[in-house]
Amino acid sequence: MTQPSTASSTETEEDTAPGLLAPAEDRRVLLRKRTGLALGVVLAALVYLIMPQDVAQPARATAAIAVLMAVWWMTEAIPLAATALLPLLLFPALGVSTIKETAPPYADPIIFLFMGGFFLALALQRWNLHRRIALATVLLVGTKPKQLIAGFMIATGFLSMWVSNTATAVMMLPIGISVLTLVANLNEEKKAPRNFSIALMLGIAYSASIGSLGTIIGTPPNALMVGYMADAHDVNIGFAQWMLVGVPLAVIFMALAWYLLTFVIFKPEITEIPGGKEMIRGEYKRLGRMSGGEKQVLAIFVLAAASWITVPLLWPDSNFADAVIAMGVAILLFVIPANVKKGVPLLDWSSAKDLPWDILILFGGGLALSSRFTASGLSEWIGTKVSGLEALPLILIVLLIAALVLGLTELTSNTATAATFLPLIGGVALGLGVDPLLLVIPVAIVATCAFMLPVATPPNAIAFSSGHVQIADMVKAGVWLNLIALVLTTLVTFTLAVWVFGIVY
Repeated sequence: MTQPSTASSTETEEDTAPGLLAPAEDRRVLLRKRTGLALGVVLAALVYLIMPQDVAQPARATAAIAVLMAVWWMTEAIPLAATALLPLLLFPALGVSTIKETAPPYADPIIFLFMGGFFLALALQRWNLHRRIALATVLLVGTKPKQLIAGFMIATGFLSMWVSNTATAVMMLPIGISVLTLVANLNEEKKAPRNFSIALMLGIAYSASIGSLGTIIGTPPNALMVGYMADAHDVNIGFAQWMLVGVPLAVIFMALAWYLLTFVIFKPEITEIPGGKEMIRGEYKRLGRMSGGEKQVLAIFVLAAASWITVPLLWPDSNFADAVIAMGVAILLFVIPANVKKGVPLLDWSSAKDLPWDILILFGGGLALSSRFTASGLSEWIGTKVSGLEALPLILIVLLIAALVLGLTELTSNTATAATFLPLIGGVALGLGVDPLLLVIPVAIVATCAFMLPVATPPNAIAFSSGHVQIADMVKAGVWLNLIALVLTTLVTFTLAVWVFGIVY
């Protein structure tokens, strides 16, 4: 028998290599990435050389690495998580810290809290419980156009407190589109009313971002802020503590967003949706009776939420920190079987491996960077340079910082923006002699509040992809929501946050 030649075999392997099958990058994207790679290195070198020689070498190196990471994050020159690994290489290589000092932030408790939240979210999705919660909420609120939009926003906002913004938007959008299809079929032109369509799609997208502000695990910037305060300032923010700030903020913001969309900018052209309630009820009935797995996941979900809220209040000195509770919940999901006879667990590893590991690595990189800001003396040096800002009213400083971060997060990843600015703004707070929480809380909040462009957040992009929303529509509503975000964030920081965290200023 004739054996195939080695050359032929090698050629076949090369032709089918996954790397060869990868699609080519868009030219503009490729140009942005290559420009970002070079620009990051050049700016990092300039920062290192320009900083005064009397500044300690570790602080100068940390500043240069921070600039490099910021540019690579904002241009996505390489994957965000890959940039987050730079501290593990550059800090030891440039004498900033040893690998033993650099690595611990990648296993910070806040990362395990978020990991537990991700596992819980995956279990909700595995058993379709998130869809049942969403449909039940919409039915409860009502199915008249404005009520329906409110129902979708409440359901989306609640789910995004526990499930990622993206997953929530992906789940809710098809339900919303099915409503628009029903309305279109009742219309002679076979098209859903334009204003109603836009308000519903934007309502889903915006509430996915707004609702996530309610909890630490709802959005990465919240978790990064909590981790930064614990590592750099030894200030521990509990799950329930943050909810006292985040939930009222999310509720007020969502109510304002709903009013703006349905009463001011995109007032629905219709007052009734014939068959709307029947359609939503039909979707709910198709889910069937709650399975054993759904009931068990719901029980664990309630247990987790209750524990995060009550344990710090009832047992403040307990070792059961938020991250410990999160890991306990995660392990329960793997241990408890949904079906004892079949041995099917509530969560298996084939589902769990879909966890967004890149976000956890990104957390680690951001926390590693911020820890060196403090340890190297860079935060203190930044503080001395901005001490002249003391003459400005504190509320104006907060507004300016929030506006800067909000503007950047319209164009860059909210997580990367928060990871870059939290340690920087923490240094500014030290220079001004104010509690860092007064400045970093606004950074974390507005990093999630990007409403003007499809590229700003995944929920925005998902709504835009529906075909019912144009960029002009998003800008028209988003510019007002961004302004509301600035005002609300400032008010909440100087009222609720001051009260909850005992901030003195």
